[in-house]
Amino acid sequence: MAHQGAIRNDSESGSEDLRARVLRVATQLFADRGFVGTSVREVAEAAGCTKPALYYHYQSKQGLFLAALRAQAEALGEPIERACCAEGSVRQRLTEAVRAVVGYARSDPHGLLLLYRASRHPEEGQPDFDFASVQEAPLAMARTLLAEGLERGELRPELDLEDAVFALQGLVDQRCCSFISGGKAISDDFPERALALLFDGVGR
Repeated sequence: MAHQGAIRNDSESGSEDLRARVLRVATQLFADRGFVGTSVREVAEAAGCTKPALYYHYQSKQGLFLAALRAQAEALGEPIERACCAEGSVRQRLTEAVRAVVGYARSDPHGLLLLYRASRHPEEGQPDFDFASVQEAPLAMARTLLAEGLERGELRPELDLEDAVFALQGLVDQRCCSFISGGKAISDDFPERALALLFDGVGR
């Protein structure tokens, strides 16, 4: 019981700071080493706390892993949704949505790496997570915007909607994946260039 009291005192003197620090460190370690290759002890040591303090906030390694995934899914999805729901032309809103993805990749490359690694290369024993919803949400928003662009005459009428959705998604996804894997930095005008490829094509 005294042990629990000590944890509560630590919690009362800065629980949010500790909780956020543990989550940040765990995200980095899970991204670099995977779920299986990361231990609770390593996370606690890197966060500068005890294992009981970590368990007080996240209960288990599985709970910590899922919390890291949820946090990153929200960090990626919310700015995309804001951009897509803003005022402006379809092209402007899609440009800002791409800018949001690039901003996320730049500000938290480990977070994006965690999402990529956990969804594309799941490990045996890794907790289940609804990656399908995370992946489909931005595609659905892009599909809705591009359909609006067709209705408003911003896009040529013979455009195949699904081809356009996956062309944009693939371009942005691969560019960000290359960046977080140590590739070339993403230039500030990438969002405009990406939408120029989609809207204007590569022909003369």
